[in-house]
Amino acid sequence: MVFSRNFLLNCGQNLSQIVGFALEHPLRDRVNLVRVENLLPRGLVSYQEADRIQRDTWAQVRDGELDHTLILGQFEPTYTAGRNTHDSDLINKDLPIIRTDRAGSLTWHGPGQLVIYPVVRLREPVDLIAYIRAVEGAVIDAVHDTWDLDVEIVKGRAGVWLRYRDAAGRTATERGTGRDRKLCAIGLKVVQNATLHGLALNIHPDFNRAFTGIIPCGLNDAGVTSLFEEGIETDFDTAAKVVVDQLTVKLTPLLAPFSEI
Repeated sequence: MVFSRNFLLNCGQNLSQIVGFALEHPLRDRVNLVRVENLLPRGLVSYQEADRIQRDTWAQVRDGELDHTLILGQFEPTYTAGRNTHDSDLINKDLPIIRTDRAGSLTWHGPGQLVIYPVVRLREPVDLIAYIRAVEGAVIDAVHDTWDLDVEIVKGRAGVWLRYRDAAGRTATERGTGRDRKLCAIGLKVVQNATLHGLALNIHPDFNRAFTGIIPCGLNDAGVTSLFEEGIETDFDTAAKVVVDQLTVKLTPLLAPFSEI
């Protein structure tokens, strides 16, 4: 498949409503559009409000009433528990927890973290693994190409990571010591061929408050990090632009043609 790129994204509060990619493909004769629902200019939004917007959007995308959509936001401080959460993941039993239907375990959302929900209709037959790899790959390429950080996936663990390596290049797994650091959490769900939930990229959260009282993602032997912790100062507008750019590139081959919606 060959892409003729017509990128219409502007960073900041002028984030474009539409990102367009014209597909040179025999099954398509129109532009495959991805909307951007940008909540960032609203400041911190509640998880419940973002979830309502996500699910309303999901229903319309599923039914073909709305184009594929990327929802961007920054949440009020919130702890959410995915389907794989264990009671032992919660250290402070007094913390208010929101139960969700996404994959994964317990995590934190809040100031300094960019959340992106891809709400798209996948072409049939749905390839869930390809979808997961596309989201991971979008974050990896955005972070590497923009800030020159060598991030990667870790086998058996969701998200995008900075791996621990000693002077000999051995990983924490190979060495038996050291801690990998998660930069971006990813928890996804597909229902009736349309997607829910997404990714949370740590830009500059306050780690004195974030992730306290929980075992993030249920991993005792790993840590969390942010772009700021890795020596990178950037803003949400820049981060949103580069990740949305890569998501659109990576997801486009997986999206259902309009004729199938």
